Amino acid sequence: MNRKPSKGVLIIVENQTYFLDTRVKAEAAALRGAGWQVHVICPAPPDDAHEAAKKAQYRTKDAGGISVHSYRVKFAGRGSIDFLREYSLSMAHIMRLSWRIFRDHGFSVVHLCNPPDILFVVGLFYKVLGKKVVFDHHDLFPEMIQARYKGVLRDAFYLAARALEFLTFRTAAVVLSTNQSYRETAIRRGRLKETRVFVVRNGPVLNEFYPGNPSPGLKKGFPFMACYAGLMGPEDGVIELIDVIRFVVQGLGRRDILFCLLGDGVARSTALERVRAWGLEACVDMPGMIVDRGQFRRYLATADIMLAPEMSTPANDISTFIKIAEYMAIGKPIVAYDLRETRFTAGGAAVYVRSGRQEAYASALVELLDDLDRRLVMGNIGIERVATKFQWELQKANLLEAYDHLLCPRSREG
Repeated sequence: MNRKPSKGVLIIVENQTYFLDTRVKAEAAALRGAGWQVHVICPAPPDDAHEAAKKAQYRTKDAGGISVHSYRVKFAGRGSIDFLREYSLSMAHIMRLSWRIFRDHGFSVVHLCNPPDILFVVGLFYKVLGKKVVFDHHDLFPEMIQARYKGVLRDAFYLAARALEFLTFRTAAVVLSTNQSYRETAIRRGRLKETRVFVVRNGPVLNEFYPGNPSPGLKKGFPFMACYAGLMGPEDGVIELIDVIRFVVQGLGRRDILFCLLGDGVARSTALERVRAWGLEACVDMPGMIVDRGQFRRYLATADIMLAPEMSTPANDISTFIKIAEYMAIGKPIVAYDLRETRFTAGGAAVYVRSGRQEAYASALVELLDDLDRRLVMGNIGIERVATKFQWELQKANLLEAYDHLLCPRSREG
């Protein structure tokens, strides 16, 4: 057995590949820079992913000094059987790979990223072996479950998810919350001491997200482009965004706007069906997940405005969406529904519409496109807010403080 490093960390991600998770990539790089030996377990990139990422499938890949161990799994759609299959296979792969890493390299910390909140089982196993556990609280898993199901099933699954969340909180020595709302949730629902919960926001890395020159060809001849960039789950509002687009095009008669929806997820196929059913193909471009970061920046730099269609739900109201700060770092104004944490992040860089008022959202979108001066002012507000409040370099200090506390708990309490 190899020598076990005193500063080795195993990061586990289940809901997407490491290569597409900007938060986890930034965290891994920060820990590597602080002298930690970093291993990551995650699903393999999708078949249509960028070639550089696909090379990581089925084997270990060194990515900037970070060892990525990926496994193959089919992500679930909406059915409970699909989720059971996905989570069961993922857990089997994660246990197999984690034990191999522990045997061959060793680690002192297990860093669990949700959703789902089932990874505490892995953390608990290594906690028994004397390892520390960090819970990186990305999403409110119980509220996500509540939003995806109805009736008796919803209530039963929600209670089960709350139990899993509680066990995850209690397994962790340290919890990383993406905002103050999540921190309060962790303290209340996990019955945790305040000293164990750290806010590490989703902040863009400024050398990856910055204003750039547009690529006019991406507009496909349209005078304007409105862009969405992110995951496409049931809670992300992409399906309902097609209703907004329909009203803009057919209700307001605006056929001069290209709506570019970047990303992938279980809601994408339904959104595409609506686009086709309503004859919107000419003005809606849905190229899928753009893995190449340079191309992704070009899309955002070319857009005139960015869209945040997440509507009010118990989870969305207090969640911080990483896309918001990324939009701002590029210097683009945003149209958003008025959610608590979205407003906290964007401030004057966004116009806000009451949740669910799709025609009002459409009108706000058109009005912003027609007001260049306002767009420029809002874009500059976004750039300044990210640089002074939300960029990753500012969040990295909180991450490293959390890890210092993990190694020396009295340093914060004293």
